[in-house]
Amino acid sequence: MNHLLALPRLLRLPNLVIVFLSQWLPYWFILRPAILRAGGMPALTERTFGLIAFTTILTSLAGYVINDYFDREIDTINRPNRVVVGRYIPSGVVLLLYAGLTVLVHLLALRIYLVLPGPKSLWPLLVFPIVSFFLFLYAWQIKCSPVMGNVLVSLMCGAVPVIPLFAEDRAIWLSSFQAAESMHQATGLVWLYALFAFMTNLLREQVKDLEDFQGDAACGCNTLAVLKGPRFAKKPAGFTSLTVTVLIGFLLFFWGETGAPDWQIGAGAALLFVPALITTGIIYNARTKRHFTWASGFVKLIMLAGLFLLLRSWPENPMAMLQLVWAGE
Repeated sequence: MNHLLALPRLLRLPNLVIVFLSQWLPYWFILRPAILRAGGMPALTERTFGLIAFTTILTSLAGYVINDYFDREIDTINRPNRVVVGRYIPSGVVLLLYAGLTVLVHLLALRIYLVLPGPKSLWPLLVFPIVSFFLFLYAWQIKCSPVMGNVLVSLMCGAVPVIPLFAEDRAIWLSSFQAAESMHQATGLVWLYALFAFMTNLLREQVKDLEDFQGDAACGCNTLAVLKGPRFAKKPAGFTSLTVTVLIGFLLFFWGETGAPDWQIGAGAALLFVPALITTGIIYNARTKRHFTWASGFVKLIMLAGLFLLLRSWPENPMAMLQLVWAGE
């Protein structure tokens, strides 16, 4: 790594793209169309949704930045060639960046509260500061605690798709009088995104703890792998991977029973079920750090593919997806 790559590495741009997609796709292609079909009036415009998405991204970015700050010694052992904090960017600058991002998130939360139509709800003033606090707490203390750290950060990831539900709460309620079944299906699918995000991130965190065992142990970071040993920690990670595999299997069966297109079922099998099955096998049979790195790669594939494959309706013209957003229809 050189100085030119240091900042993109700190910003975690691929992760931020996933954060954006996990909020953008469920809202614009599931929740909003359901509200419009029911004759409802969505509370969010392109501008207000963009404000919420931008605040969500900055909240995640602040979490990544402070996590890299506290992990700088561990990363020196686990990822010596990818260390940014303290090598290319001074630690003090990173702290100032985190402080600036946190202040900006709080200001944007206030802005969201002010621009959203009435009746006013306090959810922006609660959700973003609370998530910011827990991400800081995770990086500072909870990350190096067994199980709790993995669950906490996975809950924060699972919250991303459901944030627009807070903004559209009234619209969903009113639309349910006209099309109750359609709205229940739409909100249920958004919650499915949340469950998918939670489970896949939990699996990734468990695999990452196994992958980073050496550095965590050297720096006194008491993850489950450090306290009980990698051989023991593989069991819950493998169980989570097996659970994800079974849930994906049920999802494919449900798609088949509800008339999903054959290509979607096939893509789900190839890009979700098979990688999840392979991940389970790798975890249970892993012997070296490289094996856990392979498992982590398959989990990332599942996370990215699932964002698109969980959509139940696709425009015949792919460009209509972008036209739908810009037209606000």
